[in-house]
Amino acid sequence: MATLVLEIPNKKLKFIKDILSHLSYIKVQEPEPDEDTDEEVIANIRQGAKEVRLIEQEKMKGRPFSEFLKKLDEL
Repeated sequence: MATLVLEIPNKKLKFIKDILSHLSYIKVQEPEPDEDTDEEVIANIRQGAKEVRLIEQEKMKGRPFSEFLKKLDEL
């Protein structure tokens, strides 16, 4: 059995997976996600911007910067 690695644009990935799923002799092995996708990064940035606006409007409580830095050190 041979292994083939393909690089496919994210917007075409679902289409290619659908095609391959109909071929019984092909096994698709999903890679372990080791980093966020572009969509996840954008969603995280949007969420962060939304939270900043809520903190500015005093609808959400912020965290002191020193506490934020302490959390980063724990990672």
